[in-house]
Order: sequence, then structure tokens, then C-alpha cells
Amino acid sequence: MKEPSNHKTMLKKEEWGGLTFLALFAAYAFPPYFIYLMTMAALTASSYLWTTHLSEVDKQRFIDFEKEFRKGYKLEKAGKIREALEWYRKLKKDYADHAQAHHLVSFQIKKLVSGKEPFPQGRASKKTIHRPKPEGP
Repeated sequence: MKEPSNHKTMLKKEEWGGLTFLALFAAYAFPPYFIYLMTMAALTASSYLWTTHLSEVDKQRFIDFEKEFRKGYKLEKAGKIREALEWYRKLKKDYADHAQAHHLVSFQIKKLVSGKEPFPQGRASKKTIHRPKPEGP
């Protein structure tokens, strides 16, 4: 009876098929960050399929809405809150069938009625930080 020989390398000890070599080569040639990058590129490119696209008429209507919305914003910045609220409520009625415009006007009305900014800009908090004065001469 013949004794099995002791193989010194892993290649001779294991059975290596063509698919195994292909997988190892793919892992070497295409590192994980490349696979991630290509996946994100494919998802970004395919996002065109599920985004909302406005027709030319809807685009022009939204541009007109923006011009009218700006009038209310100028009233608001001038401190004429009551007039701005009336203007926004008029816009809300006029653009009730336009989802984006209706959402923006509703958000602005809610902000004015509550009297505070839902998303403050600038500092994260309006609280004053009191630091102790340094001691010494």
C-alpha cells in the first residue's frame, strides 16, 4: 500500500477550481470600495426613474409661485407679519392643487403662527454661554 504524500503548499493540498480563481482575481482586481462606488453610481443613475418630473407648464407655474412667495417673504422681513400671513393664506388657496407650493406655504404659515423658526439658522442654540472670568491681576 502506498502512503499519501505530505504536500508542502496549499495549492497542492486543496482543490482549486476555475470559479475559485475567478473570485480571487475579482477581489484583487475590484476592491470593495470600487464595488461600492459602482453600486452607488448605478443607484444614482436609476433614481431618474422614480423622481418626479414637472412638465413645462408646471415648471412655469412653480416659477410664478416663487415670485409671489417672494412678496410674502419681503413683507415678513419688513416686520409686517399680519400682511405676510394674509398673503401666504391667499397663496395657499391659489396653489392648493400644487403639492410643492402648498407644502412650502403651509410650512411658512406654521412658522409665522408659532412665532419661532423651526430650523434656526446660524447658531445651534440661542442660549448665552456664561464663562467664568479668569482670576488674577
